[in-house]
Amino acid sequence: MLEELREIVFTPFNPAIRAWKEQGKKVIGFLCCYVPEEIIHAAGMLPYRIRATGCTKSIHGDLWMSNFSCSFARSCLEFALDGTYDFLDGLVGSDSCGQAQGLYDNWRFIAGPSFAHFLTVPRKNSDSAISWYQKELADLIEMLEKFSAISITRESLQKAIRTYNETRRLLRELYELRRRDRPPITGVQSQSVVLAGMSMPRDRFNELLSKTLAKIRDRALGSDYRARLMVIGSALDDPNFIKIVEDQGALVVTDALCFGSRYFLEPVDMKGDVMFSLAKSYLNRAICPRMMDQHMSLFNFIKDMVQRFNVDGIIYQKMQFCDLWGGEALFLERKLKEANIPVLGLQREHIITNKSQIATRVEAFMEMIREVIE
Repeated sequence: MLEELREIVFTPFNPAIRAWKEQGKKVIGFLCCYVPEEIIHAAGMLPYRIRATGCTKSIHGDLWMSNFSCSFARSCLEFALDGTYDFLDGLVGSDSCGQAQGLYDNWRFIAGPSFAHFLTVPRKNSDSAISWYQKELADLIEMLEKFSAISITRESLQKAIRTYNETRRLLRELYELRRRDRPPITGVQSQSVVLAGMSMPRDRFNELLSKTLAKIRDRALGSDYRARLMVIGSALDDPNFIKIVEDQGALVVTDALCFGSRYFLEPVDMKGDVMFSLAKSYLNRAICPRMMDQHMSLFNFIKDMVQRFNVDGIIYQKMQFCDLWGGEALFLERKLKEANIPVLGLQREHIITNKSQIATRVEAFMEMIREVIE
C-alpha cells in the first residue's frame, strides 16, 4: 500500500485521478494549504494541491517568472505550461506569499484555465479577520457553484468536513507512531503518504491510509539510526530530499512543513456555523511565517514538536528567494540555538542538483550532534 501511495506522489495524472476524470468529474488545483479543500469537495470536484514533485527542468517557468522568484513557483509553472497539469479543470490561487501570487497570475495569463479564482487570505486570525475570510469563502462558493452547476449546501459542507477531519485524524495517528523509539515508518514514507492525500479522491485515500495504519502499527524499524531529525522551512514537496537526509543514517521523525504536519493538525469544528468553523480553523492552523506577529507561536510549535518526538536536531531548509522562511530565519534560528536545539541551515533549490553537498553537510551535522549528546 505504501508503494501504491508513493507511485501516486510521483505521477501527477495518476490512476486515481484518471479514473475520476473518466467518470466525467472535474479536478480543481489549489495553490496553498490555506485554501479550504472541503468547499471544492462539496461542489462535487476533486481538490488537487499544486506541487512540482519530480520536476527536472523549469525552462518555461524561468522564461515567464523572474530569476529572483523561488524555484518552487517556477517549477509549478513549468508543469502548468508543459502539459503536465492539463488534466486540471480549474485553479484556485491565494496570496499566501508573493511567489504564489506570481505563479497564479502567470498561469492564468498564459494557460487560461476554464476556471480561475483568487482567494485573499487574512494574515491574522482575529475576529475581524475570520469575518473577512468568511466573505472570501462565500465568494469562492458562489463561483464554484456557477462553474460546477452544483449547489454547495450546509449539509454537503458538513459531509465534506467529516471526510477531511477523518483524514486529519488518520494522519495524526500516523505521526504519533513516529514518536516511538523504533517507528514503523521512515520520513520518506511518511511524507509520501501526506503528499498522496493531496493528489487523489479523499474517500479512497482514507481507505488506503486506514489499511496502511492497520498493517504497520505493530511493525518497528531497526534502531541503528544515528539521530532523530526534524525538517522545517520552505515548501518541500519532494521525498527525495528527505531520502538524502536519511541515507546518511538519520531518521526524520517529524516536520513543520506545509506539505507535512502543518497541513493536517487543525481539525474543523463541526459545531455551530459551518462557514465560521471553516474560516476559523484554516486561519488557526499550524503557524506559517505569512501570518503576522506569530514569531513566538511558531517557535513554540516547533519546540513542542522537538520535545514530543525526542528530536536530536533540526534541518532548516530554505528555498533560494523564499522571503517568508528566509526572513523568519533571522528570529527562529537564534531562538532555537538559545533553547540548545542543534540547527542546520540549508539553502536549496527545488530541483535537487547538489545531492552530494547536502549529504556532506547532513553527515557533518550528525557528527556534531553526536559530540553534543556524548
